[in-house]
Amino acid sequence: MNNKSFQSELINCIIGLVLLIPPIFGVISFMLQLFDADTKFSTMQNLTYNWSMCGEGTSATPIYLGLMSIAGAYLIKDSSSAIIYYLRKLINR
Repeated sequence: MNNKSFQSELINCIIGLVLLIPPIFGVISFMLQLFDADTKFSTMQNLTYNWSMCGEGTSATPIYLGLMSIAGAYLIKDSSSAIIYYLRKLINR
């Protein structure tokens, strides 16, 4: 692998991590709501009313968060082997 290949793998890994951060925060806030921890971070009160027309229907946020996490995991899976290879190469110098 050359330097450009490593840079593209590194960019894929960074984008994958950026795509995984919002779903992780969503799971944390959902878990806090399950245990009735009413903090400013995890307040989900009237969530469907704020994001839909007059409270009718549900939010599409779970679908977006799920797709973001799938795309992020896919990008990290494909790029992690090249990054680990180069890190081992740098350590063994």
